[in-house]
Parts: sequence; structure tokens; C-alpha cells
Amino acid sequence: MTSAQNNDQRLLDRILDDQHRHLAPGKSREDFFTFFAADKALQEWDLDNDEIMDGIVDGAHDCGIDGIWTFVDDRYVTADAHRYLSPRARIIELVILQAKTSTGYQETVIEKLAFHLPDLLNMGRDEEELAPHTNAKLLDRTRRFLHILEELASSFPQVRIKVIYASKAADSPHPNVKSKGDRLRRELAKITSDATAEIEYLNAADLRERTARGARAVAQLVFSETPMSTSLGEGYVCLARLDEYYRFITSDNEALRLELFESNVRDYAGSTAVNNAIGETLKSGTGEDFWWFNNGVTVVADAAQIAGKKIVVKDPQIVNGLQTSHEVYAYFQNGGQHRDRSLLVKIVVAPESGTARDRIIRATNSQTQLPAGALRATEPIQKDIEESLTHSGGYYYERRAGYYRNLGFPLDRVVSMTRLAREFTAFAQREPHTALRHSEALLLDDQHYGQIFSPRQDLDIYRLSLDVHTRLRDFLTHYADDHPLLGETLENWLYPLAAMSAYTLTRLRQPAPRDLLHIDLAHLNDDLMTRMTGVLEQNFKTALRQSKAGGVDRIARTPDFTTKLRQAVISQGRFHIER
Repeated sequence: MTSAQNNDQRLLDRILDDQHRHLAPGKSREDFFTFFAADKALQEWDLDNDEIMDGIVDGAHDCGIDGIWTFVDDRYVTADAHRYLSPRARIIELVILQAKTSTGYQETVIEKLAFHLPDLLNMGRDEEELAPHTNAKLLDRTRRFLHILEELASSFPQVRIKVIYASKAADSPHPNVKSKGDRLRRELAKITSDATAEIEYLNAADLRERTARGARAVAQLVFSETPMSTSLGEGYVCLARLDEYYRFITSDNEALRLELFESNVRDYAGSTAVNNAIGETLKSGTGEDFWWFNNGVTVVADAAQIAGKKIVVKDPQIVNGLQTSHEVYAYFQNGGQHRDRSLLVKIVVAPESGTARDRIIRATNSQTQLPAGALRATEPIQKDIEESLTHSGGYYYERRAGYYRNLGFPLDRVVSMTRLAREFTAFAQREPHTALRHSEALLLDDQHYGQIFSPRQDLDIYRLSLDVHTRLRDFLTHYADDHPLLGETLENWLYPLAAMSAYTLTRLRQPAPRDLLHIDLAHLNDDLMTRMTGVLEQNFKTALRQSKAGGVDRIARTPDFTTKLRQAVISQGRFHIER
């Protein structure tokens, strides 16, 4: 038994070494282990790189917390995603991670969490009192949870808090650690009167198992009647029993598989007349079958094959029927029974190349008005950006979340639409405050989206925006080792420095995109970045002395600070660049 446990540790180290080398060679071993552990701990939610990194708060004054994520009905809540959540939430989940490279579990880790978490998760907390010993990002992420908790209180959701302690341990925690973990669990369950809490320990074997599990790219659907197909192309139409369809759209722990809906152009609409009607039909006790009253769902796949009483589907995407799927999911989550009722399912194998797949997506989702941000991933500009960045920029642009990460491409070269929108906004538009304040809103707001992802833009400006940020990010990571950053959050420095770079590299007061495309990136060297960082720090300190709102985190998000920073840069004669 001991040999097997030691083997798990040795094999995990081999996995970590390999993935560290391929995915993030620039990260320290400790930082990569934190990301790795977060990726495995949050596997069932299928977060992309940006979402994982959004919750990582590891660093100075982290209160013993390496990562913290809030979910509402299995969806990760980003900085502004709460604006688009249904007011009828069922479940709010808070996931807290502590990741240690040690080969055992330590009581002090639990003790530190037990000391800080009750204060951090207290709605009546005094942020001025917490700020000196709590980093800004941790304060913001816990504030996000408390805001969601308050905003959705009227829907009386279940509140679940999970603390995950991941390490390279071979064994389970010592009883003393478990005992302190139980006390922490009981304290966290007092956050609200109906909250539940759980402490999960992931050891070397658990992390290995989750690594091997990977992302499910193949799914099976059990049908109740023989599927129909035609000679015109590969595809099937069948009836599937409601409980079998529920298994098709859920993971092993019965969480909704959100990756199945990435190509769907709309999100779940919540408690609408149509969705309420679907729910009532599911609950109906009559002998009438469900598919008589429902249009069914459409699944687009890379391949589909009948095997006995199952259809094996490769890389399925539910492009129509999201509302029905959510209602079926909610129905069974609340104890519903199938009662031999079925759902109509269409499975279409469309060629990856060409327009057939996009036409299917559009045609099956054109019945109702689309929200802002819909159909973005299938637009020509998005495909052009993906091709341009892949072939000439060395980046991998994810129009579908997790695609390139699951293929093992380096993390810093995998770019989401959200990341590109933020970095373009900070550099090309010179609005770092907007890049910091908004994330998903940049994609969902038609005005911002049209300015960023315009067919009139030269595709090279997107690569340049990423290159500038990559260079600045690497510089700041090493700079912060010897010069701690005010506010401790790298993004608060990254985006303002990107805007400053646009002015310093062009030596223009209002550089246009064509001006930016003529800069020599070699001039963005350590010397120039050090001088710009000094100017930025000086402006942060001045603003902190004058501001009563307090905090670099808030100051960096104001248009006024961006304006003052621009004035400081263009008035500096010392930003001379040797040609």
C-alpha cells in the first residue's frame, strides 16, 4: 500500500514537470501548482484559463487563500456577470482553494483559514480594517460573493461553501487536521441560516485521477426508439427518454455540462413564460408525452455512430434547446421522474469547414430576439482573428472555451475573446480603466464590441496588443520580486502600462491604430518599462494621498486617473527612445 501511494506522488511529479514545461515554463513551480490544483479542483465547472486566473488570489496578504470562485446555478460569476443572472437563482456556491506543494496536510493551514474566513465572509465587515492585511483581489472576490448573496436573497437559494485543500500528500489527512477541518466547516455553515459547508482534501492520487479524467469530448445518448437517418448526410433524429437525456447533459457529479452549450447563441433566460410552460409540462401528471408539446433539441457534432441502443457523439454542441435542457435539468434536480416520457433529439454531423455549421446554429436560434453578445464566436471577424493569431502571431485564439488548453498549448499563448478585448481596449484604445472595470461587458455590449472587433481593423493590431501585454506581464512578474507593487494586483499595473506604451512608443498625443502598427516593439525594453513603471507608481502614490475612496484597485478603474496618467506621460521629456 505504501509503495502505491509513493508511486502516486512520483507520477504526479512527472505530470507536473511535463505540464509545467509545456504549458507555463515562465511560472514558478509553486505558482504553476496553484493553477494546476485549481484546474483540477474546478474541473466539473469547466472554466477557461481567464476564469481560473480570475479567482487566484495567491500572494502577499492572501489570508491563507490561494483561490476563490463564486458560482450561481453552476455558472462562474465574473466581475459583471451578475448583471445577466436570473433573479430566480437556486444555488450559490463559493469554492475556496488552498494548494500546497508539501507532501502532507498541515493543521496551520486550516487554522489560518478559520481565523480569516469568518471576517472576510461577514456582510457587516469593515473593509478599511481588513485592507492593511488583505490583498485587494481577495477583498474584491469575497465582496463579489457577498454582493451576489445579498442580490439574490429574495429567491432563497441554497448556499454551499466548499473549501478544497490540495497537496502532494500520499495519505488522507491526520485526524487532528480533519478535526480542525470539521470545526471550520461548522463555522462556515453559519454564514447564512441555510448554508452548508464542505471540506475536501485532494491528495496526489486524487490529482492524478482528475488529470487522467480530462475533459469529456465524447458523450453517449441512449435512445428509446430506433433513430431515423437520411441519405443526404450524416445525422439522426430520435426519441430519448427524459432521464437518459438528463444523463447526457450532466457530469458524473450531476452538474450541468455547460461546455455542451458553448455554440448556443443565447443563455438561459430564467423564469420566462416559455420556460415556466416547459417546466409545467414536465411536472404534468397526465399520460401525454413530453415531446408532443416541445420542439426538441438540436445537437451538432463532429461525428455520431450508433452502438447498440446508444448514439456515441463526438464533441457534441447543443445549438438549440438550451432552455429545454435547463428545465429538464432543474426538473430532475428537484426529484422529478421520467414516467416513460421522451424528448425529440436531432443530431447533425456538419463539416467543420464551410458554413453549414454556422447556418444550422443561426437557423435553429432565430425564433426569438437575441441578447447582446450572441453569435459572436461564429462571426467572420472572429474566425479571421483566430487564423491570423495562429499563423502569424503564435497565439491560440479560443472561440470555444477550453479548446486549445485541453490540447496542451502553453497557457500564456492561449487567448480568450475576453482577454483580447481587454488588452485591445487598454493598448489600442488607451482605456485601461475600461479594461479593468469590464470583462464580459466588453463582449455583451454592442457598442464596445463593434469598436473592438471591427472588420475595418487591421488584424495585426490584435497581435500587437497581445505582444505588448505579454512583454509587460513578463516584466512586471520579475519586477515585483524586488519591488512589491502597490495594491499587489498585477492587472492594476499591466493595463495602465499598456496605455502608456502606446504614447511612449509612438511619441504621439493621440496615436491611431496605423501609428501603433509602425512601432518597433524592440524599443519596449527593460529600461523603458522600468521608467514607465516609476511614473505610474508616482501617480498612484499621488492619487492615494488625494483620494478618500482609497485603494489602487479603485483608483486604476477611474477615467480621471487615466487622463492624469496620459498628461504625465506626454509631458515627460525623459521618455526618449534611441532610434
